[in-house]
Amino acid sequence: MKHQILHRFLTTTAVTLVALGSLAPLASVARERSTKTTGPKGGTVQTEVNAADGTVNKSDTYTSPTGQVSTRAAKATVNKSTGAVTGSASTTLANGKTTSSSLNSQKTDTGRTTTAQATGPNGNTANYDSTSAKTDNGYTREATATGPNGAAVTKDVTATKQDDGSVTKTTTVSTTPPTPKS
Repeated sequence: MKHQILHRFLTTTAVTLVALGSLAPLASVARERSTKTTGPKGGTVQTEVNAADGTVNKSDTYTSPTGQVSTRAAKATVNKSTGAVTGSASTTLANGKTTSSSLNSQKTDTGRTTTAQATGPNGNTANYDSTSAKTDNGYTREATATGPNGAAVTKDVTATKQDDGSVTKTTTVSTTPPTPKS
């Protein structure tokens, strides 16, 4: 269960940063947006988004009904000429604890390599690494999420288009148990 949560968290972080980065090519003209939403119990979220020259910056400020404030800032950049995407995010919780994440995704001759790292409020770090490549008749992808205790989940995917037009997809998932504490 912890492996699935870790894998989902890291995958979500990577996908979010890549998706945020994919908005950057749309930002050749500077754009700004600001919204404020109030929830049914009185908490508010103030969001600011600025996009220009391949970079998107987003900040969120949540104020609870009791006045406690948490903030989050994220930045994603796309290099149009190389296809590189970088991103980072940081959160400061109302109790002063912080979290952070970063992503670096590079286009290769055959696909893409992506690395991401997330650090939780207690200082524990998790990592995500992924490599994908086009093949003559499909693609391959290997992704590994490793938690702060050494537990890891690796997922290998091979997709192949058959002569009859159908696609065969093979997925292999392997896990590594956590490192025992000394």
